Amino acid sequence: MVVIHTSLGSIRGQRQNDYDVFKGIPYAQPPLGSLRFKHAQPIDQPWSSELDATQFGAIPIQPFNTLENFFSIQHLTHSQHEDCLTLNIWRPHIKPNDNLLPVILYLYGGSFVNGHSAQYLYQGEMIVKQAPVIVVTCNYRLGALGFLDWSAIHPEWDKNNGLSDQQCALHWIHHHIAAFGGDPSRITLMGQSAGAMSVQALLQSSETSHLIHNAVMLSGILQPDTPHDGQYKAHEFQALKDALFPDIQWQDLCSEDILKLMTKHQQQYGKSKGLELLYQPILLLDKTSVYTLPTFIGVTTSEGDIYIKNEHKKLAPQQFQRITERAGLNVPNLMDIQTAQQQRDYITKHYFHEPLQKYINHLNHTQNIYTYTFSWSYPLHPDFRSAYHILDVLFWFGRLDILESHGVPITPHIQQLSQHMIADLTYFVYHSELPNKHMDYK
Repeated sequence: MVVIHTSLGSIRGQRQNDYDVFKGIPYAQPPLGSLRFKHAQPIDQPWSSELDATQFGAIPIQPFNTLENFFSIQHLTHSQHEDCLTLNIWRPHIKPNDNLLPVILYLYGGSFVNGHSAQYLYQGEMIVKQAPVIVVTCNYRLGALGFLDWSAIHPEWDKNNGLSDQQCALHWIHHHIAAFGGDPSRITLMGQSAGAMSVQALLQSSETSHLIHNAVMLSGILQPDTPHDGQYKAHEFQALKDALFPDIQWQDLCSEDILKLMTKHQQQYGKSKGLELLYQPILLLDKTSVYTLPTFIGVTTSEGDIYIKNEHKKLAPQQFQRITERAGLNVPNLMDIQTAQQQRDYITKHYFHEPLQKYINHLNHTQNIYTYTFSWSYPLHPDFRSAYHILDVLFWFGRLDILESHGVPITPHIQQLSQHMIADLTYFVYHSELPNKHMDYK
């Protein structure tokens, strides 16, 4: 057991052999009642007694996600609740007079409808066991609760509520992380996929950009909804509610009913394999706005392979065209998207590699941009034949036991690759630069 004293009260965590962990710490008021459809509000009064931070909090309301069990060795079922705005902290053992350590705040991906901070894949102990840094993960609201434009439904409600959660977590860390041995002036914001898009959005926000020291973006470039898009989707959602639950007020709808509305909403757009972000950030600023923070950014070589795994999983070519058109991409010729491999290659190129290159070109006025490509694969195993979207996260977090649980032998090369990636990440966190402008991980 280990106890930390903060201005909000004492927090009791767990002491392990090589690290301390604090789980389920509330960073905002519960988004319930009058706050349900509004921006996150900071905690305004101390806890009445010592906070037990030895168990993860409830996870955000979300549909079932098959990928979570694949990228885990625990296969736990986490309880879901709208009262989910908590964060978790991993740190090495710290002595009272030690220097303050830099901090990584990691934002999970999941198309803005899935994910949570307690996922086995994102638990930070392997990073803090290798390098003297502090790792924080936080929940944020997902789906309609997090990213529908509620202000289009009621003038006193808000949009971008999930982003406001992330901002509130950043402010909490800035105010309280020193009590845990963290340096509030050296916060690196890191995310993958939708989490990387969130990083980009927060960098463009005057609310939080000054709190961020470095940015790490894995496999995700923000293409936000316009205000018109956001309002249109909100009106669709309102129409669905009027049809399905005409006699119930929004505030009285239970979480399961919100999920039912989300399912019906998605059905109106057709299958998308997660390629179409029905709920996502709505434009905060002009998307050409530029920041100059040190940035480490990259992709995997075969991002699209996780979306279209085989011929049975491919989308109908006409539906594939509809999705790309709504995404504002060049609509492919039907003959070019007939096979699963063609669809995978299109996704990799047009959803990931080309947007990344455009973004880098846009930021090219500054010298402190560092890029990476992740290409490791294990051709002998059907689930690891290519370097697909999210596979690199196992290596960034040192979660090689997940590979092992699927029958992949953990060779010295695999161990060294993960250690190399964590070493580069933490070097960047400390120094805001890397020895080379581009890193190849293979």
